[in-house]
Amino acid sequence: MVFPKTDEEKKVLVIDDDEGDCCLVEDILSEDGIKVVKAVGGEMGIRILSEEEYPVVITDLRMPDIDGMAIIDFIRKRQMRTLIVVVTGYASIDSVIDALRAGAYDYIIKPFGTDLLRFTLKRAFDYVTLRDEQDRVKFFEMVTQLASTTAHEVFQPLTVVMGEAKGIYRGTADDAIRDQAQQILEEARKIRDVIRRMDNLQDYVIKTFPGGHTILDIEKGSSGKE
Repeated sequence: MVFPKTDEEKKVLVIDDDEGDCCLVEDILSEDGIKVVKAVGGEMGIRILSEEEYPVVITDLRMPDIDGMAIIDFIRKRQMRTLIVVVTGYASIDSVIDALRAGAYDYIIKPFGTDLLRFTLKRAFDYVTLRDEQDRVKFFEMVTQLASTTAHEVFQPLTVVMGEAKGIYRGTADDAIRDQAQQILEEARKIRDVIRRMDNLQDYVIKTFPGGHTILDIEKGSSGKE
């Protein structure tokens, strides 16, 4: 069975005290199928982020109420997985460096062109997709390791139970006891089949395609097995 990754909706929160700049970003990104939520000012941005986490946030650094550094601090203290792209109208390398050190992913200097904005957001969403797929692979590896450990711990005593049930079934002429032994055998076989499937979860293959897209194929590794 192949488990493809389900594409999440591309959504961006844009925080800027200039509503015109918010609308400009929305006009550009919406052409690429990205849903843009606008927050005019840092205070509104904080309120929106308090209710919903966004994969990418674009925030101006200089705002009169709550600035971009405070936005970064808010996101990081709440351990959100949001990528932050900062925008500044001041070509001050110090402010950009401070933002990157605080946890921003990338930056754009105003005035910016359409192509630069699109390229920056494409890189951001590519990063989000790759990060989520890598996390998914790591989680699957943890699950398969747990399944394998559980299978090995349960299989031996289960084999003993099945052996005892077979001995009882063959060693008595009492129909009631034979029926009970048969039921135990049937249930034990079901558990055994489940354990074998769990153990075979280890036999998966990680396939990586151009662009960094990754899938897990658990049939490929176990092909040819009964």
